[in-house]
This record gives sequence, C-alpha cells and structure tokens, in this order.
Amino acid sequence: MISQDKTAGGQLLGFEFQSATPRSWRWLFIVAVFALGLFPMVLIETVGAHSDVDPEIAEVTAELADQPDNVDLLLRRGQLYRYNGKFIESLRDLDQAWLLDRANRPVALERCRTLVALGRNSEAEAGLTQYLQDESGVSRVMALVERAHLYADTGRANLAIADFSEALTFYPTVELYLARGHLHEGLGQLDAAAAGYVDGLSHLPQASMLRKELIRIKTAQGQYREALTLIDQELAEASGKTEWYLRRAEVLAAMGQTEAADKAYAHALAEANRVLAKRPTALKRLARAKVYQAMGQLEAAKQDLRLVMQAAPSLTEADTRLKQLEAQ
Repeated sequence: MISQDKTAGGQLLGFEFQSATPRSWRWLFIVAVFALGLFPMVLIETVGAHSDVDPEIAEVTAELADQPDNVDLLLRRGQLYRYNGKFIESLRDLDQAWLLDRANRPVALERCRTLVALGRNSEAEAGLTQYLQDESGVSRVMALVERAHLYADTGRANLAIADFSEALTFYPTVELYLARGHLHEGLGQLDAAAAGYVDGLSHLPQASMLRKELIRIKTAQGQYREALTLIDQELAEASGKTEWYLRRAEVLAAMGQTEAADKAYAHALAEANRVLAKRPTALKRLARAKVYQAMGQLEAAKQDLRLVMQAAPSLTEADTRLKQLEAQ
C-alpha cells in the first residue's frame, strides 16, 4: 500500500515531507530482491503500480483451481490482490500459503506487508520482528524498510531511524538517506540530519537530492558559507544550472549581500532563457517561472505558469504555484 500520511513534525524549515512515501520505492531494492529470491514479486509490484493486473489475478485463479495448495501461486495472487487494494483477499491467500509452508520466507514477509496495509500494525510488527530474527545480510533490507515505515507511521521515529540506519549499511540509496534524514528533522535533530546527508554524499557523490537537502539545512542554520560551497560544487558539475543559480541568489540574499544576490538572480534568469530557447518544455518553463517569482516579477511568473498548465495540466507543482500567485 502506498501511503501519503505525514509524520509528526512533517513541516520543518518550509519543507513538508511524507513519511510513507518510500513504500513506493521498494522496487529499487533489486539487490535485496535477488538475495531473497523475490525478483518475480518485484516485477509484479511494478506492473501492479502502473497497469491493470486483474487479468493476471484471473489467470492465477484458474491455475489455482487445478493446484489449490500451490504455495507459489497463492503467494503470487496474494501479492496481486494487495497491489489492487484487495487486502482481505490478499491476506486470505497469504494465510493459506503460510499454513501450508511456514518456513517460506517470501510468504512470511508478504503476509506482514499485507497486515500493514490492513492497519493491523501490532501483528505486522510482531511478524516483521520475528522475520528479522532469522535473517542476516542484505536479505534483511526489505523487512527493515517495511518495519521502519511502520515505526514512523506509528510515531516511533527513533526506532524507525535505527532500522533505516541498519538498512543503509547493506544498501545505501538516496531514498533511504532521505527517509532517515526527514525523520531526524521531524525530531528537530538538524545536525544529525545534516550528518546523514553528508554520509550519503560520501557514498553517492552524484546525488543532487541529498546535496539539496543539506544546502537547505545549512541555510536554515545560518551556515551560509558551507551552503554556498555546496551550491558551487553543483554549479561546476550540473548541466542544468538554473536552479543552482537561484539557490545561490537566495543564500546570498539571506546573507544580506544584495548586489551579489541580484547578479545570481540575473544568471538564473539568463540560464533559464537559454535552456528554454534551446528546447522549450513545460518543466523548463516552470523553472523560469520559479526564477521570475523569486525575483518578484509575479506577472511574468503567472504567464509562464499558465503556459505550463496548458502544456502539462497534470503538473501539480505548477498548478499549486499558479493558484498561490493568483490568490495574492
């Protein structure tokens, strides 16, 4: 289940995060998946997230008519039911598979995930904890991440942080670093969040998202020189520089360096115009709208946002920005 619930402390420094968003990231854990022998499961989940899998349910149901005690088929249909939001049916199949083969590790994990989807958190937590007692190495990752989200959703951020930290020792990903960092921020532990993003960059030096989060924290903490250093690193490496010139301008403005900030804003606008002239797209026009908005040129920003909405009406950020500007 993909949850959009927000953790306590979900808004900090103007940044709103969603605690359970990483549940939609699990298809990324390919290393853990292969270690668990779960590649078909992840393939199904990816399909389930993007297409109608009801025909597959019908297909598996037909096979089960001839093989009602086939654990693999019960597991597969249980997963498909869950990806379709049919959690009771999912648990029914997984319970049956579990009764047939209690030693089956994929069944045990999938059953816990369905319990989470049903909101039966105590049972899910007990199952995940038991599952983790018998797992070692990279095969622990999926269960650790599942339990971490459960802890976060039930207000136990410190326990969630511990599980994310352990998962990161096996499989460092941007998503896991962000999930842990946001929990630290929700607890007001900005230094710990920043240290986590620094650690993430040491493993994933090209991860711009981690650098963006670190810049945001450094700026909020008044550590402007460190923020500028990070921004300059991105400017030196990034092919698209509009956003980084804009961030540089914002930091300089916060430092009270108005003239330098104005120059950075001008660089941002010139870069936005350059890339938009080269290949006009909705996202590039949105980037220019952000620059116009930051510079106080609100009519120009609104005009760009209206054009963005005409080209890409489902672009939520543009719609939100336009509504905010028109309400002023």
